[in-house]
Amino acid sequence: MANASLQSFLLHHHHSFLGSSSSNEGSPSVVLRLTTNSSTSISFKLFSNTTSSSVTTASSPNSPASTPVTPTPATTLPPPPPLELLSSQLAERDYRQADETTRALLIELAGESARRRGYVFFSEVQFISAEDLQAIDALWREHSDGKFGYSVQRRLWEKSQRDFTRFFIKVGWMKKLDTEVEQFNYRAFPDEFMWELNDDTPEGHLPLTNALRGTQLLGNILTHPAFEEDQEEEAEEENETPAATGQSKDNKGRERPKFMRDFKPDYSF
Repeated sequence: MANASLQSFLLHHHHSFLGSSSSNEGSPSVVLRLTTNSSTSISFKLFSNTTSSSVTTASSPNSPASTPVTPTPATTLPPPPPLELLSSQLAERDYRQADETTRALLIELAGESARRRGYVFFSEVQFISAEDLQAIDALWREHSDGKFGYSVQRRLWEKSQRDFTRFFIKVGWMKKLDTEVEQFNYRAFPDEFMWELNDDTPEGHLPLTNALRGTQLLGNILTHPAFEEDQEEEAEEENETPAATGQSKDNKGRERPKFMRDFKPDYSF
């Protein structure tokens, strides 16, 4: 049945070709020649007085219908955590979950690229508003008796003369090794960090910012305008900090650390 239908189709177009060629003087004659085989393949050839070409089509009455392709749904991003969730977790002293929520909030606030990627580039910190960072920081300080928060870390970093190794030791992100020579190593996440607020919990220990692949992300958070100190405190810190050879100064006269001048990609958050 399928062969008969196709034959009718080809014969119809055969006459069409012939009619077209006869109405145009000088045009090459065209002939369609139909061939079949014992299987379900039907072939026909198009002949002219100049060239020939062939086309093969397949028809099978017993072949199953093509399976419809279901379009893949677009990837949906998880909804951003509300600030109220962070407030509730901190009020319950669930610092482990609050740290995760803080990280998710920073990703959300950094923009569409960070949300799709799932982490923040250091160059995207500038897109987070000062008000949002201050709100997050205020919750951490409120529910830790002023012991945790980015502004606390900023103050300790400044007292460490913006030296990250000294800062990591001060906030407890590095631990002292049991060796004859004084050595420190990074704590293993998450088990070796301190998720409870005790007397021996270092000041500024939370929230965490992964710096194992570089310090530019953390440096851009701590130097965000949201945590700028007032003029008197800045002048006092500047007087206490000796000038570093080979470092440029920022627009407020402070020595700019080397990491702020070495602009390299960082994927650590």
